[in-house]
Amino acid sequence: MITELEIKNFRGFSEYKIEDVGQVNLLVGTNNCGKTSVLEAIHLLKSRGDAGVLFSLLSRRGEQISSEERIAHRAEGDVCRLFHGFQLTLDSTLSICSPKQEMEKLSLSIHKIGRQLSLFDIDQDITENYLDEAELLFSEDTDRFYRLTVDWKEKKDKEKKHEYPISYTGGLSYNDMRRMSLVNPKTANDSSVEFVPASSLSPQKVVGLFDQVVLTPDEELVLKAVRIVEPDIVRLASLGGSNLSPGDHTRGGIIVKSSKWEERIPIGSFGDGIWRLLGLILSLVAAKNGTLLIDEIDTGLHHTVMSKMWKLICTTAKKLNVQVFATTHSSDCWKTLADNAVEEEFADMPIRIHRIDKNKSKPETFTNKEMYLAVDREIEVR
Repeated sequence: MITELEIKNFRGFSEYKIEDVGQVNLLVGTNNCGKTSVLEAIHLLKSRGDAGVLFSLLSRRGEQISSEERIAHRAEGDVCRLFHGFQLTLDSTLSICSPKQEMEKLSLSIHKIGRQLSLFDIDQDITENYLDEAELLFSEDTDRFYRLTVDWKEKKDKEKKHEYPISYTGGLSYNDMRRMSLVNPKTANDSSVEFVPASSLSPQKVVGLFDQVVLTPDEELVLKAVRIVEPDIVRLASLGGSNLSPGDHTRGGIIVKSSKWEERIPIGSFGDGIWRLLGLILSLVAAKNGTLLIDEIDTGLHHTVMSKMWKLICTTAKKLNVQVFATTHSSDCWKTLADNAVEEEFADMPIRIHRIDKNKSKPETFTNKEMYLAVDREIEVR
């Protein structure tokens, strides 16, 4: 687990360091202070710079090259948005590391390509419409073309390296990253890390995670989570992913059996809270022996269920050896975490609140007892 985190030249952070990282961590602070960026930094680190993760954090924010500046069929992320100041310059470097006993470090840097890449190296599906553009990019004039180099190291005995081409518009193509990852299987992500966005999980993701827990002991954890909102739920079942179209963001694919009704009920008939809790617990189980990242954890949840939510998260994280990082703007959210943090069953579990302030290089961190005292004395932590 991460016990200390250092971030350099990433998004809004020139340099940032969190020294006292717990097993359950709640990041608080004003809008645009960098809470989500911390989650993204940890996601990149723990995924070893995985291509899918790299592209998803750009696309999730809508950081893409506009359609008139790129070839329509090739989606590209705006790579400069990863770097502090949003400047894409030669030899720009950002790094994310856990510098204590873990010795994990991830770095992303911009370099000029020293050799001409073949079209096969980049994309085997290039269409005729792309050939003229390709001739420009891969000509002998290498001053036109750069690459994003991703290096991940752990304890000096493990190392992975990814190299992704950057287009003349500063775009990072997901097709390019996927192709090159397939050519070199060593770049595949073998870590256990799950990210739950503020908008919650897609139905495809929920169904996929749910199918992994059906008829296992973890299925009862899932039922326990949704019963926080609706105690009459007896069972959940998956309809499978075949009825879900790509890009569908409706709440579907799961049906519910409740003691109140004889018929099966689509989960979409229930409120947002059940869908949110379902995604949280499924991601927590999937992150066993790894890391769970949750943006705006209280989305869709009423303050009356938050204490039970935190109790379930802390208990399950302890049982499954998961390190949790979450963000919130809600005072109810951090106060209910503080109440749980001083319970006897979590006495040996480091639970932390980190208040992130703009223009500061470190957060103000509250331990189990300190956050509880803040509640007792009505001190505003956010």
